Order: sequence, then C-alpha cells, then structure tokens
Amino acid sequence: MPKDYTLNSTKAYHVDQLDTLGWELTVCNALRPEGTPLRKILTRDNSFGYLLYDYLSKVMPMEKITRILEVGGGYGYLMKDFLERNSTLEPCMLDLSPFLLRKQKETLRGYNVSYREEDLLETDRAFLSEFDLAVLNENLGDFPTLVNLNSNLFQSPSDITDPILRSALHFFTTYDLEKPEGDFNLNIGALQVLEKLCTAGIPYIYMGEHSCEAFAPETLRPFIHIESTGNPERIALKGHDEYTIKFSYLENIARAFNYRTIRGSFADFITFDLTDELRNILLAHGRASDEAEIVCQFIEDLFQYEYTIIFKDANTELS
Repeated sequence: MPKDYTLNSTKAYHVDQLDTLGWELTVCNALRPEGTPLRKILTRDNSFGYLLYDYLSKVMPMEKITRILEVGGGYGYLMKDFLERNSTLEPCMLDLSPFLLRKQKETLRGYNVSYREEDLLETDRAFLSEFDLAVLNENLGDFPTLVNLNSNLFQSPSDITDPILRSALHFFTTYDLEKPEGDFNLNIGALQVLEKLCTAGIPYIYMGEHSCEAFAPETLRPFIHIESTGNPERIALKGHDEYTIKFSYLENIARAFNYRTIRGSFADFITFDLTDELRNILLAHGRASDEAEIVCQFIEDLFQYEYTIIFKDANTELS
C-alpha cells in the first residue's frame, strides 16, 4: 500500500512554541471568570471543574479517590476546582508543555501536587497503575492523528509492512472497530492512550473532547445546527492542527478491557435554562451582539463536545 497518509502531531508545537492558550478558548477556560455572561445562562453558576467534579461524584466514589492524574491540564483550573471540592486528593499533573506546567504550578501553588514533564505515550505503565482516576479534558485532539488513510488498508493486511499502518490495523483487528469506507482519519494517539490507561488498570478514567459523532437533541435542532461526519475532522489552530475524536472507537477499546462506559455531551453536566431570551439569541444566531455570538458558540460547544466516563465496574474498590 503506498504511503499516502500523513501523521499529524502537535508535540513540537506544545514543547517549543506554545506560550498562551488565550486564542484557544476551551470550555473549561470559558467558564473560569465569575462574571462571564456564559455562567449567567447556566442552571448552576459554577466553574467547569466544580460542575464536572459534582457530576463525576454521581457515578464514582470521588470521596474515596486519592491519587488522580491529570494529563494536559492547561492552566490548572480544573484541578484547582477539584482540590477545592476535595482537599484529600493527591494530584499529579502530566504535561509535555513546559509553559503549561509553569502555569499549573502558579495556579496550584500551596496544594500538594506533583508534576511530570512528559509525553503520556512514553510514560511507564507501572507509574500509571498507581492512580485511581485519570482525567484528560479537551486535549485528546492534540494526540497524533493519521490523516487520509484509505480503506484499501484492510484488503491485504498481511502485506502491510509500514509500522504505523500496522499499528492502525492492530486497533481494528484487536478491538473490532467499524471499518470506514473510502478515505478516513484515525485518532491513533487517543486510541494508544486509552489502551495504555486500561492496560495499567486505572479504575476510573474521564475523557472529554470535541467529537466527530456529536449531535443536537431533537428539541434544540431548531436553535442550533451541528453537522457530524463520523470521521475525525481537522481543526486549524495557531501553529498546529487538531482533530475531533471518534468516541465510539474509545468505547470499543474500554469494553474490550472489561470497563463500563458512560458517554454523553458536556450539556449533561453543564446545564442551562432555555429562557425566552436565550431562545431568541439562538434563533438570531447571535447576530445581535458580540456577547450573543459568544453565547451561541458556547451552547453549540456543549453538544459538540462529548465525554466518556470509563470504570471497571459499579463496585470498584479503591485501596
């Protein structure tokens, strides 16, 4: 098979060039300011970390979790919220960006936190097995993606010698992933990450990111429009490209390791009231003002971003 694919990697950018997240407004960062108009439309006026922690507490014993690993923790806001909810946590922040690790240390100053400058794909599994919970929020798209693969890949798998393509085939054959037709993109890094976390036996895993399988609920389709192709799509950002995530593939991998999964959109834990004012803003597609445009984009993001909570079983015991 000719090597007509490319491997999209953001590693060099994050290690050598990243010096701000100001232009890449994540859902977590968007909810950080207490006075933001985005929090005014929420059912609960709270930050992302508080809302996520409270939601996770409904499906896992957060009061028993001690060792928590956050991968790619941005400015550290999510973990700060977690620590304010539960001061017994002993977090480790793992990030390959020296700039972001410095920011995390500033945000989390005074807390009992350890830091590790490292690519998760190169992290020792024995180290990972020490943790009760792994959190990867809004960063799965940063991991390597194979771009422009062709379904011819599946016709004569025994003839494939390219190690990268053999790695891709491994996921399809081992985890019974649905084989695409025609050209497709594959979140190879995200799949490798989850396989590694599951192999390490971490009892609980949370992953959240922009999804290529997202959809708007029927009741909101008159107000917001979401198109999902089911194929990871390119998001062009400053200095690098990211790709949306195919969450159904992640679920397949988790289940193969006898984990259960809960999957949904960010709107499951970041809830809002569809008031007449908000309905009018959405119907006008935010054209009334800059603030209205931001609100429209935020509401769409709540459904374009999916999460999966992965856990061994409902009665997992933590030592």
